[in-house]
Amino acid sequence: MERIRLIIDDILQVIYAPHKAFKNIVTNPKYLGALIILLLFVGLEIGYEYSQFSKTYTEQTSPSIDQLGTFTNASAWAATPNVALTNNFDDYINYSIYVAGFGLPPTDPNAYYSLFGNNSMQMSASNTNTLTAALGNVSNVDCSPSGFQNLSISLKLVQPQVAPHNTTLTLYSLGVSDLYQFDIAPLLSNATNGEWTNLTIPLGPNAASWTSKGVPSWSNITSLQMDFTYSSNSNITVRVGALFFHGEYLTPIQYNSTGILLQFLQLFSLQFIFAWFILTGIIYLVCRLQKSPLLWKPLFVAIGYAMIIMVIRALVNLAATLILPTIYYPYDLSLGARFDPYAALYYPADALGTLPAMSHTIFNNIDSATQAFRDIVSGMFIISYVWLGAVVTFAIGELKPEFSTIKKIALSAGSLALVILLLIFLVGAI
Repeated sequence: MERIRLIIDDILQVIYAPHKAFKNIVTNPKYLGALIILLLFVGLEIGYEYSQFSKTYTEQTSPSIDQLGTFTNASAWAATPNVALTNNFDDYINYSIYVAGFGLPPTDPNAYYSLFGNNSMQMSASNTNTLTAALGNVSNVDCSPSGFQNLSISLKLVQPQVAPHNTTLTLYSLGVSDLYQFDIAPLLSNATNGEWTNLTIPLGPNAASWTSKGVPSWSNITSLQMDFTYSSNSNITVRVGALFFHGEYLTPIQYNSTGILLQFLQLFSLQFIFAWFILTGIIYLVCRLQKSPLLWKPLFVAIGYAMIIMVIRALVNLAATLILPTIYYPYDLSLGARFDPYAALYYPADALGTLPAMSHTIFNNIDSATQAFRDIVSGMFIISYVWLGAVVTFAIGELKPEFSTIKKIALSAGSLALVILLLIFLVGAI
């Protein structure tokens, strides 16, 4: 216990009395103190990320966001014998979003993903006043108050270019006799010019205008059907460009807690270890090149102790998450959210070009709400590395007292500059 107490004393003295601390550390270098600092850093940084993620909600979709095009594939639909179902590759909803997971900058066209694929689903019938088609692979969608709250549909009335007399959307729950129905004809009253009409229909027990038959359950929607009825017979063509459930928000911790733990355990361990080894190695090599060699272990341990400054930075960053408000990323922004070099989550403004005005507004609100948090995190980067440079200067001074003050400062600052550049290249985090 006495040994642990002495190590802790040395760690604390690095903060408030570095000259005294490094006299003890280089005289009797012990790896245990540096390993304690490593564990503190990784633990606090993981806590920092978990605290961020506990306040960051992303909108879920059904089907999943990478499979939205499956609901507009004609092969997934069934229709009455007089209705032809085809995929139309000439007229569809071209909606591309930025995907941070591709690892490409927002300026690269390959960093974007077309949400609804490259086709719409076309329903056609001749000399009739009705058109019916059903999607049967909805797969037990939960639309209860804790599940999906909206159903979005993009429709184009190609011919006739007049609103149907009646358009019924039916959601089935298990049996064919247990269902909810919604009249979307009023929402199509202005859809008479052959343009895409985007509808968002509220779902769930608190949503208005739904009628029920049988004993359906909003927690288990299994299929849907659309029925179009016109006032007279004609050739009918209707296209569906987008169709999906959304409005359920979850934090990454709720759906990928273990994955996040492993990801950041690796990231922050590598960040610390790489910085530790690289900084030690640069100073060691420079001293040897100047014909002033020093022993590896005392230098390595001293740099490890100096990294307590990074622990303080991690602690402040963790505290900064307390001012972070709860953030809700809609589905079209969620895949584009990524980490800056300080491990703070953000959406790149350069990727907004493909998004509609509503998504721009949401981005601006998120950006404004998180500005103070990001200012603290970026400010701590500057403060911590300046402070670390000063502490490393003291460590070099104890190991090489013959070096001038200018030489010690230059060696410390130059080495840290190279460390920062290499960390960005190797692990993407500083």
